[in-house]
Amino acid sequence: MADSTTREPYPPTAFGLGPLPGTDLTAAADVVLSESPVPHIPQLPARGAGSDLIGRTAALLPLNLDIGPRSWRVTRRPQLATMRARDQFERDLDALEELWAGKLAADSVLKVQLVGPWTLAAQLEMGNGHRMLTDRGATRDIAEALEYAVGEHRRDVEKRFGVNTLLQLDEPSLPAVQRGDVKGATDYEEIPSVPDERVLEVLGQFGGHLLNSPEPLYGADWFTVDPAGSIDLDAFAGALDRGARIAVPVMEPREVFDLFDRLQIDPAETTIDVCAQTGPTLMATARNYRAAAEMADALKSDS
Repeated sequence: MADSTTREPYPPTAFGLGPLPGTDLTAAADVVLSESPVPHIPQLPARGAGSDLIGRTAALLPLNLDIGPRSWRVTRRPQLATMRARDQFERDLDALEELWAGKLAADSVLKVQLVGPWTLAAQLEMGNGHRMLTDRGATRDIAEALEYAVGEHRRDVEKRFGVNTLLQLDEPSLPAVQRGDVKGATDYEEIPSVPDERVLEVLGQFGGHLLNSPEPLYGADWFTVDPAGSIDLDAFAGALDRGARIAVPVMEPREVFDLFDRLQIDPAETTIDVCAQTGPTLMATARNYRAAAEMADALKSDS
């Protein structure tokens, strides 16, 4: 089995970003396996605390955490909320192992999604109520704890399913971290922005991964981006020139190629994946997954 810390050299493809509607893991697992070229561990945030964005990752961290007034908070002793989240995660993997038994080819890839270090630092609170982002040492500690959790989680998944894993780091708070827009514990606490160099340095600890953020980080090797949205064309072109891989939402392939024409870049020299958005229902999500797979095929045939 390949070293899961390296960047996986597989061809352009399509995948879902992780969250699915509803609370039925069996139905979600069926959609993921049947409709996506690259299946992923389903996330069901509608199940509540422990299945939410931060809670799923908090369940894997080698830390004691509890749900505080605003977010998850570091505690001195194990708390019931963390233990429940860990138990839920373990039971989900047990169920998926049974549901997908014999259905994943040995050469296939299974995507795992966890919250990235900067969103964790921006959302998790220390025991004193301040965000971990306010303390450089705490930020370093959470990144190291996450790095450990990522390694353990990927090894567990690879052992259970007998396949390689692909890591996706979700960073919804990254733009606020970079701009200095993260709110402090009080109205008077200002949290300074984090420079791109520092952001990339920490993210680099996690090896090859897909970075999923509302705004692309052009220094990353592989990131989600919406070409139809507001993007920095010069920075985008620079990222492509140095070989960055991108994942785009479902759209007409011509829209993607038109952008490459404007940038005078050959799309055949860039790896373009397609990411499916979550729909309001599981049926709508399944349609989105099929559309993403069809677009990925169209991009491959047209490039």
